[in-house]
Amino acid sequence: MRHPKTSIIIHGFALLHVAAAVLCRIGDINDDLILTSLTIFLTVILCQRHRQSVEFSAIVIIIANIVGYLMGTGIASFVNLFVSHPLLSPAIATFITTETIGWALLLFLKQYSSQSSSDRKTTPKEITWLIIAIAVVLALRFIIRHFSSTIFSGEFLLGSVAMMAAILIYSVIYMVVYAITARRNADKEKDRADLAKFQYLNLKQQVNPHFLFNSLNILDALVMDGKDEEASTYIHKLAGIYRYMLKNENETTVSLRDEMTYVGMYSDLLKVRFQEGLVIETTIPEDDMAKSVIPCSVQLLVENATKHNAVSPENPLKVSIVSDGETLTVSNNLIPRITPSQSSGLGLNYIREQYDSRSPKGVQITKTEDKYTVTLPLL
Repeated sequence: MRHPKTSIIIHGFALLHVAAAVLCRIGDINDDLILTSLTIFLTVILCQRHRQSVEFSAIVIIIANIVGYLMGTGIASFVNLFVSHPLLSPAIATFITTETIGWALLLFLKQYSSQSSSDRKTTPKEITWLIIAIAVVLALRFIIRHFSSTIFSGEFLLGSVAMMAAILIYSVIYMVVYAITARRNADKEKDRADLAKFQYLNLKQQVNPHFLFNSLNILDALVMDGKDEEASTYIHKLAGIYRYMLKNENETTVSLRDEMTYVGMYSDLLKVRFQEGLVIETTIPEDDMAKSVIPCSVQLLVENATKHNAVSPENPLKVSIVSDGETLTVSNNLIPRITPSQSSGLGLNYIREQYDSRSPKGVQITKTEDKYTVTLPLL
């Protein structure tokens, strides 16, 4: 079932406000509580459409209605200067006020929409907040309506204005603090989700059947050929790869020095497999080694090069890793495979997302007829 657009809801409530104001004038009925109730409903609907918590919605209700009352009073006075018709004047003022409140709420809520709040259950405590907020708003409008003769005179006026101002200020402060806290919590949740995704991808990248199959086959060949020293070196480097993963499984960035040490061990294992078919050249100034990168990002690019290209001594795959102080560029020549390998692109997409959230430069990917280049910003 398709839900109506937010703009239709705002326009619809503006027309409902107009209809209520006009009908109340015709029937000589005070429209304060009716218009207040409509504003409350509009606020609740907009908050729910943007997945706000009930507690946050309660504060928005108070602010929207207090600001709406003050704004409506001012707009009504302004409209009366030009339109004195007993029905047209309140209709115009009510329509303008409701439209202004609706669109202002929409712009604000878009800044603090919460995708996760819809997944959790509403607690009785939050429902209590909502009931209190509605009661406060209706009580204020009731007091203003029944004591208007004394409210707008003398000390009672000052006290009422001070009370409304205090409620408004406290509500705004609470809402801002709540919104900032919610945004920080959302960022933390995103970081945790990204880290979990990274750990999964990292594990999938390294502890996969193909990697283990190739590594164990190579190790078996070294042992069968009696190359015990080479086999021992191979085992230590294989262990170093897993040690690096375990060490950095909870890290979102690592130093380029650590990453390149890891890449070196990984490259050595690849060279045992591909021999002269793989050439890896590294040009990184010592000063750049202190910069940071996403863990396994460089290794992933080297692995992708060997995965998507044919590797043979007759036509070597050449991988170049170069830094210039600001970026790290990994490039390789393109050698089409007879049977192209399948790729989900998850690893590269994850790296792109991580760099986009940490650097304004982002990841640059360039592909020509004979060369594939990926440039990572140094963090």
